[in-house]
This record gives sequence, C-alpha cells and structure tokens, in this order.
Amino acid sequence: MDRAWSGVPRSGMRGRDSMWRPQLASLGLALLCACATNPVTGRPELVFMSEAQEIALGRQAAPEIAAGMGIYEDDALQRYVEGIGLRMAQESERPGLPWQFLVVDDPTVNAFAVPGGFIYVTRGILAHMSSEAELASVLGHEIGHVTARHSVSQYTKQMGAQLVLLPTVFLPAELQGFSGALLGSGFQLLFLKYSRDDERQSDELGLAYMSRAGYDPNEMVDMFRTLGRSSRSSGGGRVPEWLATHPNPENREEMIQQRIALLPVDARSGTVGRAAFMQRLDGLAYGEDPRQGFFSEANVFHHPELAFRVEFPSDWKTVNQRQRVAALSPEQDAVIQLSLAEGDDPEEVARQFVASDGVSGAAPQRTSVNGLVAANTEFTASADGTPIRGLATFVKHGDHVFGLLGYAPQSKFGARLTALRGALASFARETDPAVLGAQPWRIDVVSPERRMSQAAFARAYPGPASADELALLNQLDAGEFYPAGAPAKRIVGQALPR
Repeated sequence: MDRAWSGVPRSGMRGRDSMWRPQLASLGLALLCACATNPVTGRPELVFMSEAQEIALGRQAAPEIAAGMGIYEDDALQRYVEGIGLRMAQESERPGLPWQFLVVDDPTVNAFAVPGGFIYVTRGILAHMSSEAELASVLGHEIGHVTARHSVSQYTKQMGAQLVLLPTVFLPAELQGFSGALLGSGFQLLFLKYSRDDERQSDELGLAYMSRAGYDPNEMVDMFRTLGRSSRSSGGGRVPEWLATHPNPENREEMIQQRIALLPVDARSGTVGRAAFMQRLDGLAYGEDPRQGFFSEANVFHHPELAFRVEFPSDWKTVNQRQRVAALSPEQDAVIQLSLAEGDDPEEVARQFVASDGVSGAAPQRTSVNGLVAANTEFTASADGTPIRGLATFVKHGDHVFGLLGYAPQSKFGARLTALRGALASFARETDPAVLGAQPWRIDVVSPERRMSQAAFARAYPGPASADELALLNQLDAGEFYPAGAPAKRIVGQALPR
C-alpha cells in the first residue's frame, strides 16, 4: 500500500501521522503446539502459543488499539485505574506479566482484555459505575480472562490476526475486502467472544482477586445489575458491548452471591470507595465527542476541530469512526468514504493513489472544490473478483489533504453516480460558530440537599440527559429516590446543532 493514501490519524481526524495497520499477522504466529500447565487450574492443557508470544501479541496490539480507539486524555484518571488494576493483578496467578490498564476514549459500555496482560475499559463503562469496588470487579473479571488464558485459547482457535482486527462489518461483503485493501484504515476492533464457562470462571477469579485486594465483593453483584439495567433501557434497547462480547451465564448474580457466601467472613466485606470514585468521575466526558465529528439531522458531517463539512445522501447509513467517515447506500451497493491522506499536494496524492497496488485510474485533474485546491480522478479495482468503479477527490484544507472516495460494483456505478458526485463535491469549510464551538457533554457530580424523586432530580439539575438516563447512570430502579447528601451524577452540556 502506498503511504500517500495509507496514512491515518491517531485520534479522530486530527491529522497525526501514527499508523493503525492490521500487523498482528507479522508476528509470524510460529505457534508452538505444546503441553503446559494452566496457571489457574494447575491442570495440563494443549496450547498453541508460548507466554512470550502471548506478551508479544499484546504489546503489538496495544498501539493499534490506542490509535483505533484513542486513549482518554486524563492522566490522573489513568493513574487511578492503573493503580487499582495493578493491585488486583498482583493478587492473581500471573503477577509477573507486563500488566497494563488503560481507559480508552470510547462512549460505549465495554471492557476487554488482550493476551499478555493488557486490559482496557471505556469511559462509557466508567460513567455507569458508582464505586471503586465496581471498577475492581470489572478489572478483576478481565484479569481472569488473561490469567486463565481464555483470550489465548480464543485467539488460536480463530487464526491469529483475524481474531483481533477485521475489516469493518459496516460494509457489505462484496465491498469489505476492497475497502480494507484500498485504505488500510477501515478496521475496527473485534472483541474476543468467550464461552459461558469462560465467563463463569472469570467471574469467580475476579471475585477472588477483588476480595484479596480488600474490596467489597458484593459490588460485583451491583455491577452486573447495572449492566442488566443498561441492556433493558430504552425499551429493551441494544445490549451493552460488554455483555455482547461476554455472554451472560445463567443465574450469574445468584452464582456470585453463592461464591461470596463461601468466602471467609472477613472477606465478605471490604472497601467500596464510592466517594473517591465519584470524585474521579467529576468532569468525565459523556456520550459521543463532537470534537471528533458529528452528523446533523440532514446527514451532514461536521468536524469542529478540522473545520470542514461534507453532505452525505440523506437516506444513506452513516458511521463516524476515528480514522474515517463512511456512508452506505440503502441498497448496500455503494460506499462513500472520507479520511486523511498523507501528502501536501492533492494532485500528487491522487497520482500515488491510482498507482497503488490493485488500483488503476485516469490521470488526476487539478480542480477546485468550494474554493479549495483539489484533484479528481476515476479509478477501477476489484473486490474478491467483483469489478469496482469509483470516483476519488483529494482536497487541500488547512494543513491536511482529505481524500474522498465514492465507489460501487461496476454494474451499479451508473445508478449511484449522481449521489457519489454530489457528496464528493460537497466538501467545504465549516463556518458555523455553533458547530466550531461544540463541546462534549460531561458528568457533574452533585449532592442533593434533600431526598428527591427521579423527576425532581432532573428538574433540579437540568441538562441534555433525560430523567431515565440519569437514573440509569445513578443505578436507580424505577421508583427509587435519590438519597439526600449522597453524591449523584448529572450531565451538563449543550445540545448539538441540528
């Protein structure tokens, strides 16, 4: 892949030069079939990856995860989470692993482990917690997946690199391979999916680790109740990502409570750390971060930091990923993509693009797009034997060259040509002050002076979140009240321009 088009930013579309490529296969995966002792069970097991390879895999994946999801920019919060995680890891069967605990800048409710001791939690799942012990329960669960080598087992079953990084499922099958090969940036994390037996074992291990570290094990039950509330919110809306990738064993809460009853009496309680944790949450970004781009109701994509806008067809499905923006036609037979390209001159970038492996195209034509210097070209390629035809426009704006692609199978290209041309020609400077000044919502921790109903709390602390959403964040069931004097989460911020 020619670097003129393979460059992607580390965070959103901020223009940094760090790369995020699916390089896990470069480990060679010289997997050794050997018998080893499972560090948790003490029983022999057939493994296909040495501990050194496991660690190497995690270390290689770490910068790719950082580039693809972004590390949340709060050093104090990162140190806080890391300190809890390391304390828990030292209570595990594998304290010598190079453990790393990071908060990723993602609004979804998730946490995941990578082989070798690399643990990640999203700011989205932190927002739904209310105590340090709840955080310890999630970290302990993920540590359990590593210590019991669940991630290694799943990795080797699914052939190495394909397990962790895959072309985005946003695209139809006939276009996925082409998109990944063409851009080198259309990848997102595919989190390991464990079995229910793995989940039960990780629950047990996490419970043991947090108890040994001095945390109240009952908070694990509360954490799973919170995840259950989240999955039932919005009329039974989408399941949190953590539950989607961590199958829920039957009677999970009951099983945990039974395990707690088997602990020594002095281990059935411990540190909760509610006040300290809530203090750490104060100011945490909540929901999508508009500074990394957002869509208005008319399917216009706005990027405040890079000060541009692009109009996508109003009825196309759109997605804003950290390394690109994409739109898919209702018939799923055409794609429009926007990303940063490496280089300073649009015409030279276009020439290198059409010279890329597997791509051929006409000589680029220098032009202007809404007053910005640009270059256009048409190209052809192939996706798993399907002929692809497309348009490419490269636009110079500020210090960056932006690449816009519109493509479809050759048989559908003519029918989609008008929509593709319209979107590629819509790239323009963003001048709306309301867009340029858009900021993320944030958590504001308050302490109600009196006992309050959920509706009364929402009125007393107005903001963009509904009373139901606030109740979910504060772990309240229907009809429960906010207690007087206890820290509670509200959301502050302005609604985005529509």
